[in-house]
This record gives sequence, C-alpha cells and structure tokens, in this order.
Amino acid sequence: MIEYTKQLKYKKIFSEIEKFISLSPAGIKLPSERELARSFGCNALTVRKALTPFVENGKIIRIIGSGTFVSESSATDKIYSSSTRADLNRIGMLIHSESDPYALLVIRSCHEFASGKHVELRYSYVKDFGGEAMREAGRLASEGCCAIMLPWFPLKNSGQVADFIRKSPVPVSIPFLIPGLEKNCFEKQEIFGRGTIAQTEAACRYFHMLGHRNIALLGPDNPSDTIMQQRIGAYSSFIFKEDMTSICGLVGGNLMDMDAVATKWSRLKVPLAIVCHDDLYAIRFMTAMRKLGLSAPADFAVMGCNNTNEALFSDPPLTSIYDDYSYSGEWLTRSALALAKGGLEQSSACPKHRLFIRSSCGGLSKISPRIQSKLESTGMIIEHGMELKPSSVEVAV
Repeated sequence: MIEYTKQLKYKKIFSEIEKFISLSPAGIKLPSERELARSFGCNALTVRKALTPFVENGKIIRIIGSGTFVSESSATDKIYSSSTRADLNRIGMLIHSESDPYALLVIRSCHEFASGKHVELRYSYVKDFGGEAMREAGRLASEGCCAIMLPWFPLKNSGQVADFIRKSPVPVSIPFLIPGLEKNCFEKQEIFGRGTIAQTEAACRYFHMLGHRNIALLGPDNPSDTIMQQRIGAYSSFIFKEDMTSICGLVGGNLMDMDAVATKWSRLKVPLAIVCHDDLYAIRFMTAMRKLGLSAPADFAVMGCNNTNEALFSDPPLTSIYDDYSYSGEWLTRSALALAKGGLEQSSACPKHRLFIRSSCGGLSKISPRIQSKLESTGMIIEHGMELKPSSVEVAV
C-alpha cells in the first residue's frame, strides 16, 4: 500500500511538471527540488526521480549554481517548426558582453543587411551561453523570433555554445564552425578557414613584396583558437616556401606578456615586419615598443587585421587587412532565415580581401604601381590613406 501511494505521488509530480513545461517558454526557471517537494508533500528524492526523464530527453536543463530551466516545450516547438510570416521576419541576436571592435562591426553589418531585407532584429546582451543565454533565448522565442544569431563569441567557449545551440528553442546561426554543428555555420564546411589562410598569406606576401626578409606573426596564446591556429599554419607554410626564419609570438591577455615579446624582438637587431592576429594586438605591440623607444615604421613595420576604428586613430595609423563586413552580416542573416524555415543556406565562396595601407607598415613610401597591380591581380582590393606615389626604386617582387 505504501509503495502504491509512492507511485501515485511520483506520477502526479511527473504529470504536473510535464504540464508546466508544455505551457512555459524556453528559459523559464523551475522551482527548486526542495520547493517542489514542499509543494507536493514528498521528499526531494521523489521530485528528482520525476525530473530525471525530462533531463534525459532534453526538455529541461540543469545549470550548476543557477537552477533548472525549461529548454524545450510544445510552445517553443511550435515556434521552431511552424512560424508565421511575421515570425519569419524577426530574428534575435545574442551579443556577448566581451564583444570586441571586430564583433561590433559584424553586428552593425547584420543590422544593415537585415534592414535592407525588412527583417526585424531584437538584441540581448549575455555574459555567457549557459543559463543566462537560455533564458534570453526563451524570451526571444516567446516574442516571435524565428531564429537567433550569434555574431561573435569567444572561441574558448565553443563547447558551451555547442550545448546552447542543441538546446535552443529556435535555430541558431553562428560565424564559426563547430564539429557536429556544421549546418549552423554560415559558411560551408569545405571553405571555412580558407579566408583566414588566404588573408594571412596575402599579408606575408605584401611585406615580402616590400622587401622584408624577417616577417613575424603575433597573436593569442590559445590552442583552442582555431582562427589563430589557421594563421600559424598559413604563416609557417609561407615562411618555409620562402626559406625564411620563423618568428612567432604568442601572448596572453596581460600587458607583461606583450612587453616581454616586444623586448625580445627589439634585441633581434634585424628589421621586423609583424603580421598581427587583429588590430588590437598590433596596437598593443606598438605601445609596448614605444616604451622601449621604438616606433613604426622607422624601427619596424606592423599590420593589423579587421580594420577597426582603432586602426584609423592609432599612432601611427595602422595598416590593416580585412574582409568586407557586409559578407558576415549577409550570410549570418541568410543562414538564420533558412534554418528557421527548416532549410540550409551557407556561403560557398570566400570574400575578397582588402588591404588598407596606412603609415604603420611603411608601404606608402615604398610601394610602386607595379606592385599594387600585382597585388590586385591576386584578387586583393587595395585602399590607402593618401595617394600612392610611385617609388623611385622598384621593390623586388
């Protein structure tokens, strides 16, 4: 009789939790096990037993330190599979709180493309892609968003993002390739990473055309950063083919690491041309070298990547190689809309690279029309901060 009563209690709890989930948007927090046990007049073990099937089938998610949240429900399933026409013109965007200048440019390009297609964007800022992101995803889904875009996220959080994508109430479009979630990336698997490789090789080729024989690579010391690993591969391949010495600097996020690399490279007694992972690394490096009494382009040449506003206003203005941001904005949005309809639309061609030549690389005083033409023949688009004047001495190519 006691066992029969326990079974009835368990079934009642299971039924009530099932009803709660079916009527709740994703991201809603469930009462704690202790609160549920008190409500149903049972012990916490019985509540945990009733919750377990929902954890196993992905209907709810437990976040240590935060609680238990609805990850899927009949309401969100309806949003996912049968959005109305109005829903298909509304996309949510989760913006990470650590978004850098590059990420902000991608966000702006998404906004510009979406506006041109009469697609409404709804924004939300998150500190991570765990419980907070799930709650915001649930809110965006409840507001009729048919999909969510992540314009940028720290690559070290790829595992957390993968878990978020699998449990999100609506499809998620991302700018990076995550194994097992290839359909969520806005680029096809076979071309993802080619742009970074070609971009890095083009940066090295440019410095080589200017006559530099000591080219260095500078970026984050993060083995999980696939973009940086692709840069290292492309750089190493170029250096090997040109029979040059590899000079690679990997730094952490503190100033002391950058100061240490600057001090080490200042002692090489050879003129260096540095290709940087992004503009911020280039600007940080110039700052570290200035502490040593050295400056670009007199003592070294340096190039950033992404062409952010910081590049224009740095001292000296920073040369930067980058891809057209409209490419990322367009394909993130197109991918999100296609996923919302149950389809797939991904870019199959890399964007062209642009090189904005400013003072930091020393190229404005060295480049000739012949070299500029040769660079453009590779598909690179050349821009500059002032008129390029033919050099009196042709640089060897």
